[in-house]
Amino acid sequence: MVKRKKVAIFVDWENLRKGVFEEASKKYPTQISFNDPENSLQLIKSFIISDEEEIYRIFFYLAEPFGGRLRGINYSQTPTYQHSMVFIEKIEAQELVAVRRGELVVRGFDQNADPIFVQKKVDMLLGLDIAHVSFNKLADRIMVLCADTDIIPAMKTARINGLQVIFGWCSDIQSEIRKDLKRHSDFIRDRKFQAIFPNALQASAAAIP
Repeated sequence: MVKRKKVAIFVDWENLRKGVFEEASKKYPTQISFNDPENSLQLIKSFIISDEEEIYRIFFYLAEPFGGRLRGINYSQTPTYQHSMVFIEKIEAQELVAVRRGELVVRGFDQNADPIFVQKKVDMLLGLDIAHVSFNKLADRIMVLCADTDIIPAMKTARINGLQVIFGWCSDIQSEIRKDLKRHSDFIRDRKFQAIFPNALQASAAAIP
């Protein structure tokens, strides 16, 4: 029996939420909620080849929602804050999932006087974890679910240390992969969103009058 490869999966949640789930909702008649951890994990695990690989751990990077006061609004009392915190608590309780929390900070206001929030620490945490896994040979492969080129130095570190790098994407949802991301990957693994959630999409389409 051939030993299965251990895969450490690194997920930039903001990237996955906006780049896949929100884009899918524009293309398909879907009611698939990204606030449901089961949906997130179903998508993530679909990239694993079950008879060849096993999950070492899923590293999940996100920023805690802003919970301070701003212009008379207590953000910790808003539905967005509460839904986000429930999601974080549920996802970090799942098997083989390690949540790394960054933070949201305010970087000014837009033309409608709404605050502009920016993630902090997430990229640094992600890069450090990839380096740690690579230096200590904790896995055979890493899988990256993040289309941000800021992750490239960490991908290069993994390859230099002998790990294979898998770049995961959904070609029916996401735009063309950037050349630099392809260049620093060993495998490009494509999964179609509609194939990951066929029953949900069919049910949503049937519900449209």
